[in-house]
Amino acid sequence: MLKFVKTFIYISLITAPLGAAAQYNAVDNVLAATDPGLAEAYRKAGENLPVFSVPAPVSISNDRYSDTPADQYLPISRRAVLEYEYTSSEFTDPKTIRLEYLSYSEKDKTAAVNMIIFNKTRPRVINFVVAAQTDGIRSSDSPLYGPRMEVPFPLTYNMVWNEGADRNRVAALNAKVTVPAGIYNGCLKITTRLSGGDAGSAERYYAPGVGLVYEKINSEDRQETLRLTSYQLK
Repeated sequence: MLKFVKTFIYISLITAPLGAAAQYNAVDNVLAATDPGLAEAYRKAGENLPVFSVPAPVSISNDRYSDTPADQYLPISRRAVLEYEYTSSEFTDPKTIRLEYLSYSEKDKTAAVNMIIFNKTRPRVINFVVAAQTDGIRSSDSPLYGPRMEVPFPLTYNMVWNEGADRNRVAALNAKVTVPAGIYNGCLKITTRLSGGDAGSAERYYAPGVGLVYEKINSEDRQETLRLTSYQLK
């Protein structure tokens, strides 16, 4: 009987952290009613136990899910003007790039875009088209990369697709990024392994209702960054 009681006390002490104060008091009451001597020993043993508490809930950011429709990460139907700070390892002072969405065809799901890269001498002007197709939103040009799939359809977390030798992946659907124009939450983040990773990497962020807000390329021969500085609707 004594062996049983000692075993009972031992198990109770081990499981005390799991049951907190309620369990400890319940065991103490049972022993006090049956064997005051063992109850005293149990009480003294309990005094040496560390104090346990339940930690506060931790807020966990889930980048895998979003309620944002895929086409809202690059809303090509809006007539908007976006300006970026453009830095590169190929020149010293930052440049300004302006994207202006001139017109949108509902029938063709295409937008005409005017891009101006401001230099110290004469600005460089490029016109290109962005189109919403069945497999995603494609552009015939872009500030840093050239022609590409901007946003794939259907948009899912960890989606992977290739463009030539480059491998793209949807890294997040609810990311956060800070640029001169502000802090953007709920962003689509796409990462790229240039030539499968052998030639470097790139990442870009699209903010809901705005479009491209940040892009960075680290390649073998250049390092370039694009950061949104202003956004306005026409």
